Amino acid sequence: MSNTLLKLRKSRKAFLVEYICGFFLLGIVLLMVLKNYDKTSYLFVGMVLATLFIFLSVEMMRIMTRYSITKTKIIIIHGLIKQLKKNVYYHPLAFVPDLNVKQSRLDRLLDIGTVYLKGGGNENTFELKDISNPHRALEMIENLIDDNQTLKKVSN
Repeated sequence: MSNTLLKLRKSRKAFLVEYICGFFLLGIVLLMVLKNYDKTSYLFVGMVLATLFIFLSVEMMRIMTRYSITKTKIIIIHGLIKQLKKNVYYHPLAFVPDLNVKQSRLDRLLDIGTVYLKGGGNENTFELKDISNPHRALEMIENLIDDNQTLKKVSN
């Protein structure tokens, strides 16, 4: 898509706890290697598999949801093989009563968060979850909504 202004996905910072656990297990595996631990034992093989599982599952969760912000819409894609693609156009969002960013204390330190776009009902709620620079994304979306609202008024 040539008109994509910004592509987003969940930030690695959102999985900080999982990465810390993975690196902790990786450190234990490395210590076992340095201490010449029996590499055929169930404990060693289990630790290696657990470490691989943590890193692979985190990366899979991270790339399962993608967001693209274009001049006319937000595209939300869930999944890799079986995909759910949702297009959120700015014209109906011109009347959105609620656009906000949710961040915990840790999220604010890491500069990640969730951008919520809430329309006229629960079925019209969309979120860009665990993205980097959420305030910048929210400001961009607000400006694009305003631009599309202005274009709609000019065309009428």
